[in-house]
Amino acid sequence: MSPTTPPKTPTVAIARILRSLGLVQGDDFRVTGEYRNGERIGTFVLALTRHTDETIAAQADEIERLAGEGPYPFRVSVRYPSGDRPMITVANYGARVRETSPTPATPPAPVEPEPAPAAPEAPAAGSVAERVLEGARERAWGRKRAEALGWSTHQAELMAVAAAVQLQYRSGALRFFPQPGYAGRRVEPARLKPLVDAGLLVISEPFGPDSKRVSVTADGREALHLWRVYRPVPVPKGPADVQPLRPLLGGELHTNQSASAEEQYRLRLAEREATYTAMEELHAWEARDERLWDVWARVQGITHRLGRSRPAGWVPTDEEIAEHGIAADLVAELRAEAERPTSRPELPNTPRPLPAPMPELTTAPDDAEQLDLFGAAC
Repeated sequence: MSPTTPPKTPTVAIARILRSLGLVQGDDFRVTGEYRNGERIGTFVLALTRHTDETIAAQADEIERLAGEGPYPFRVSVRYPSGDRPMITVANYGARVRETSPTPATPPAPVEPEPAPAAPEAPAAGSVAERVLEGARERAWGRKRAEALGWSTHQAELMAVAAAVQLQYRSGALRFFPQPGYAGRRVEPARLKPLVDAGLLVISEPFGPDSKRVSVTADGREALHLWRVYRPVPVPKGPADVQPLRPLLGGELHTNQSASAEEQYRLRLAEREATYTAMEELHAWEARDERLWDVWARVQGITHRLGRSRPAGWVPTDEEIAEHGIAADLVAELRAEAERPTSRPELPNTPRPLPAPMPELTTAPDDAEQLDLFGAAC
């Protein structure tokens, strides 16, 4: 354990040690205090999971060693009250107990290892076998991407007419124009939303007077090609086809969403670490304030806090130090506080940043769409 600053309280010291072992504070353990007659007599660890008990039992000596290197030593007791499950006690007070497991694990008899099967030799570069293997991998990946689309028959038809530049908005209505000069057949706009949200279609710039065109993106063109090549089983859906769809695996939108999710995860980790650091500073400040208030209360003859606070800049006189037997380290803390008062640390309250907007999707050019359709029809 190599913290940037030495721990200022036993709570901070033992929490750092346990977190260095891979345990999560709040999920695997909590650090709290033991009180008797209203007075705190020590600090102990409350294990919340069996994994915590087993980890601390296995690392008991290491925990004591790390704690002994700092200003706040702790003792680790291990008991087995019922079977082989350990029950641990980590505290800076009380006795230390170490029991052995009633059912120690016996090492299994040595077994002769079986010879590992010989790894198949990779085909030679540029050989027919290598080309066959690469083609099989590409087909398996393409089939997986096609099956993950989750299209219904109606959605596949909608993608095809959009790729053929036959889907347009005219006078605010979505219409399908099978041939130039026809009035067009009206299409339910709700059927378009899942394909647009999945990054397969976009509503592009004005296409003629009072008209907008529905275009396929680069992801949409590739998805339509995969659908035609591998012919996955259509997903049965209702006539509206309004259920959300997944973006194309490995496509532009899928890659952007994965990068955004990783960035959000990194920001959440940084926010959690900043919160833990601020909590440690707050606990240290509260423990120090409690110690200094106890000295002031002892000198003033106060037994209950009841909202009373220590006056700012208060330092006991030499007579009060001698009369009440105030320790030298407490006097030094009071004098340092009087010279340079420290305010109560605040926990960070930064709003969680919103995900970065997705970059604009690439629209497939018309010539590529038409060539794709021509090739599918041949």
